[in-house]
Amino acid sequence: MDRRAAFINRTGLTLVGLLLLAGGAAILARAFGAWGSGAASEPLLTSDLRGFPQTHAWFWPVVAAGACVLALVGIAWLLAQARSDKLPGLTLEPDDSAGQTRVSAQAVTSALEDEIEALRGVRGARARLLGDGGHPRLMLNVAYGARADLDALRAGIEEKAVTRLRGSLDLRALPTVVRLRLVSGDEPRTVA
Repeated sequence: MDRRAAFINRTGLTLVGLLLLAGGAAILARAFGAWGSGAASEPLLTSDLRGFPQTHAWFWPVVAAGACVLALVGIAWLLAQARSDKLPGLTLEPDDSAGQTRVSAQAVTSALEDEIEALRGVRGARARLLGDGGHPRLMLNVAYGARADLDALRAGIEEKAVTRLRGSLDLRALPTVVRLRLVSGDEPRTVA
């Protein structure tokens, strides 16, 4: 999930949670007599409130419009969940006059994973390219065994594998996040 979708999730769910909390607290306070003992014993929907839709013709169209708006907001939220920051591919020669060379991000990350897995002590590696074609970012998850030399592993990832990848993609910079995870010798060579 990309940052924008995560922000929409946090904001939307916080607002819905606050509205539900405020509504529940108001109803609970009314039930315990915060607005007087008379209000606590009366029904929540009075007869005037129940008859309101019958005396106002605009009520049901407004309710229908509100339901449509809620449905559209729900659809937009679902679509935001499906959006990803994952990069499908890279254009190596962006100049259209000489043609374009595109390489899939899967091919690039598979080659990088193979190179990192060949390093001593590595049990598994998983790489993802994120962002856009002009400014990609690299996320690496590397599982290593207890006998791995972390200095050599870090140097192999940073100075060899990532530097080679950046050079082959002709990128000036490739921001990289590396997550290292210690695994026991019995675990399989996979990284989530």
